[in-house]
Amino acid sequence: MSDVKLFTAIYIPETPFVNGVLKPKKTKKLNFELLESKKIADTLYHFIYKKDEKQIHSYYYIGDLEDALERYLFVESNDLYDDFVSQFWGGGQRYWESGMDTYIDISSNEGVLEQLNKAYNNHFYEEDEPMPMCHFFGQQMWHDNAYLIANRMALIELKEAIDIALKHGESRLGLSPSDGEGYYLYINCVEDDFEWEALEMPYHDKEIYEPDKSVEIPPSKLFKKYKRFFRD
Repeated sequence: MSDVKLFTAIYIPETPFVNGVLKPKKTKKLNFELLESKKIADTLYHFIYKKDEKQIHSYYYIGDLEDALERYLFVESNDLYDDFVSQFWGGGQRYWESGMDTYIDISSNEGVLEQLNKAYNNHFYEEDEPMPMCHFFGQQMWHDNAYLIANRMALIELKEAIDIALKHGESRLGLSPSDGEGYYLYINCVEDDFEWEALEMPYHDKEIYEPDKSVEIPPSKLFKKYKRFFRD
C-alpha cells in the first residue's frame, strides 16, 4: 500500500557524511535517533529518524559525485520537520531551504532516484534557457478583472504544479516578476464541499473590502503540508 508524503529539500554541502551516515553537529542535542539507513544508489541514501515516538523520513541526495557542494537532504514535511532541519543550521555554514519539492511513496524506494533526479534537474536552468517570468494581477474589487501575464516557461511549470495539486492536494511553484524578486505561488485543490463562505475574499482594494479576521480565514491557513512556511 502506498504512503505518499511531501518532501522539501535543504542544501547541506558542509555536513559530514561518514560511512553512509550524516553527522550534523546538533544531533545529540535534539535527540533524533537514527532507526534505519539504506543505500539506494551511489547518489542516494534513505534515512528514518525517530523522536518522541514519531518518525521522520529523509533522503540524502548527491547531485554530482565530483562536486562536493552538490549535497541535499529531502526531508518529510511533518511535525518534526522544524526541529529536524534545525540541527543543520548555524556555525557559519552554508545551509538553506532549496525550494525543491516532491512527493515520495515512503513504503517503497522504487523510482525514488528518478523522482529526485527530476526535481534536481528542474531546479536549474541553462544559460540560454528562459527563466519562468510571471505577473499576477488580482481583483481590486468585485466584478473587477484578473490577469495572468507569463512567458511560456512559467505557464508550462504552472501547468505541472497544477497537475501535482490535482493529484496530491497541494503544491508550490517558484516564479519571478520582471524585477527579479522571486516568490512562491502556493496551490491548494479543495474539495467540492469546501466552505467558501469561511475564506476571505481575494479583493485588494482595502477601501472597498477589508477582511474580518475574526471570522474569515486567510488563504495560508488552508495549507497543511506547507504550513511551516506561514507564520502567524
